[in-house]
Amino acid sequence: MTEKQIKQEWQRLNFEVFENKPKTDKPYPSDVVKRRELLLFAQVHLAEISWAIKCKDLETERLHTAAYNLVMSKYYDWKINGHIRRPNGK
Repeated sequence: MTEKQIKQEWQRLNFEVFENKPKTDKPYPSDVVKRRELLLFAQVHLAEISWAIKCKDLETERLHTAAYNLVMSKYYDWKINGHIRRPNGK
């Protein structure tokens, strides 16, 4: 990822975390909590990508880029289908 792409992804994550959230004073339902966990995982991977780029560690950058893309894919798939499909069908 380039620095520009990382900046864009941070902006997208900030929107999803701070703007695109349920408007409620009650605890979030479990499906919303699980979706928001995915956003936390994505933040961790994006931070690791940034760190790997600074350290010029191409292998770590690739690993976390793949993990980031997988997490965000699941997040957006959940938005479309209403849930995450798991291998065991749950």
